[in-house]
Amino acid sequence: MVNTVGTQGPYLGPNGANAATQGETAKARSGASNQNPASKSASDTVSLSAAARAVLNGSSARVDALMAERGDAIFRNALAGARAYQDNYASVLEKPDLDADTARETRMKMLAREREAFTSPEHTGDVLTRARAYIEFFDSLSEEEQNSERYRGTRETMAAIVEQESVNAGVEAPDLSLSQSPFDALLNALSDGEGGIAQRNSQDVVDEFRARLETQVGSEARQREGRELENRYIAVQDLVERARRGDEAAYARLEALSENQSAIAPVSESGTDE
Repeated sequence: MVNTVGTQGPYLGPNGANAATQGETAKARSGASNQNPASKSASDTVSLSAAARAVLNGSSARVDALMAERGDAIFRNALAGARAYQDNYASVLEKPDLDADTARETRMKMLAREREAFTSPEHTGDVLTRARAYIEFFDSLSEEEQNSERYRGTRETMAAIVEQESVNAGVEAPDLSLSQSPFDALLNALSDGEGGIAQRNSQDVVDEFRARLETQVGSEARQREGRELENRYIAVQDLVERARRGDEAAYARLEALSENQSAIAPVSESGTDE
């Protein structure tokens, strides 16, 4: 067996047994005593680096397997907390046993949210802009609220208005076939291109995400959502890279994100629990 770290060579038995002469033994000892310490250090470093590389390769392979299997869930769960419209006001108002005070308060919040989203001053006076802002608002709602009595079917109506108003204005109608939600825009940017969801260059994803948002009307709430989504995406990518370097806490965090987002704290910009 060859000793890859030590410098004395294989054991030959007492007094140079097993065909080694005393002269050869003395020469070996002399060579060992005169060996450059820097050479020994370099040998150790090479050996340790090989071991470190093996560990890192194992960690990286484990993370890649996790991301290939559950990467979509990890990003969805991590990003979900940044969505602008978390409260299902319209759905709450449909509850038959809702008391009057709660109903009044909920309705006021719902109307305030709508004013900010698509009836604020920057959206009035221009039917096309207002209709587009409404669609962006609708797409940012939860599926439950989209299917509420208040909002069900309204996207199709507004999309027809956008189409007609674009013709009237002599401009090309925007493509509204995809969701206009910032949340969905980031997931679409992640899914585009070659490789898995965690394999894309982070800056390419961010640039594509920003480009998609720039084509939209964008309310203040949606702009805040866009910034928070970007921060969370970068934090998750940092978690992935730390896990690939062998950080067990980062890997455990990714596993937790793959299972559930409601039971864990939000992701901070440093990738740690807040």
